[in-house]
Amino acid sequence: MRTTRRPLTVAAIAATVGLLLAGCTTETDAAERAEQPAPLAAVAEANGISADPTQNSSEALIAAVTADDWAVPVEIIDCAEPGCDGERTQSVYTPLSPDEIEGDWDLCAVLPHVKDPYWLGINANLVEEAERAQVGLQVYEAGGYTEIGTQLDQLSNCVANGADAVVVSAVSNEALNATIDEIAAKGIPVIDAVNGVTSANVDGRALFDYCTLGGNLGRHLAESGETIKAVWFPGPAGVGSLEQLMSCFEAQTEGSNVEVLGVSYGDTGKDAQLSLVENALSAHPDMNYIIGSATTVDAAVGPLTERGLTGKVQTASYYFTPEVYSLLESGGATCASAGNDLILGRIAVDMALRVLEGQPFNGGNHVGMAANVICGPAAGDEMNNLDTLVKELNLPPAGFKPTFSVK
Repeated sequence: MRTTRRPLTVAAIAATVGLLLAGCTTETDAAERAEQPAPLAAVAEANGISADPTQNSSEALIAAVTADDWAVPVEIIDCAEPGCDGERTQSVYTPLSPDEIEGDWDLCAVLPHVKDPYWLGINANLVEEAERAQVGLQVYEAGGYTEIGTQLDQLSNCVANGADAVVVSAVSNEALNATIDEIAAKGIPVIDAVNGVTSANVDGRALFDYCTLGGNLGRHLAESGETIKAVWFPGPAGVGSLEQLMSCFEAQTEGSNVEVLGVSYGDTGKDAQLSLVENALSAHPDMNYIIGSATTVDAAVGPLTERGLTGKVQTASYYFTPEVYSLLESGGATCASAGNDLILGRIAVDMALRVLEGQPFNGGNHVGMAANVICGPAAGDEMNNLDTLVKELNLPPAGFKPTFSVK
């Protein structure tokens, strides 16, 4: 942690004197940390934004999420166990103001990588919130999802360099648990961000919600009234979050006009997805919808054009990238789920600061985002809502480069 601190309040001075009199060591045991106050109640409106996302115009939402005292609709998830999917309550998330932050804190964040627009956007939001809150931040990126050892070393570096709290966007749901448990045992707050870990020893969770993304996309297709025969291209087999994505899609389309003809698993590299798409088009000549990753949608453009199927076979991505936006704009893709979740980086920083400051969580300790479906002109005039996409929540800032330190 930094040696320069903001002036201590009377309460903080008293607490410090008490610790000195007790003969405490410099390393705080987790059991000695003050109990987190009960969370604030969910709110229906704050800063001019409704907790119900359908009630907010894109203009109002853009103004709210880009303001210094930003606000964003969220879902507070009642989830006592790691990995569970509990009851959801709509609310509006607002962060602590800089004036409410008394400590001169140093945070540390670990990311899987910053090689794609999604993680670049998370990096940007982490940095922007640290700057707004006037706290220090060190960011590490592991280089990819295979780099478990690298991320474990980076977590150790966070602690060795004196981080007051750690934000973990994990490369593995389980492989980091022992190290997370050790960090928590030292009294250092840990916030589980974006990907999710199964350790119970985290203070808060600000997570990408695969169920909401899959469910919203399924509901959209079911409500379209069209007869849909789809093939899913989720990505690698055996990934729990992707299976949850598809099961929530299935729950929203059960008994509807949507039929899933098959699931094609594989690496999300473009060459692998191109091969999977070509094989599926041959195996399922009656398919009229491709649903998959952003890479799948991009890879499908070529074979659909070559086979004269453009417009006959539509495509949907379960998340947003700049490439997906361009394809929607040009008519090369039909729809995509907008997770509105890059702001999870900001929320994770604020959650860490709330623990450090002894401030209550805003609504609860598990926060997810409210997703929606965005379609382009290929979906028809009535369904085209591309102009309502809140880019600030779904695409990285133009020109932002990976940034690893905020002083």
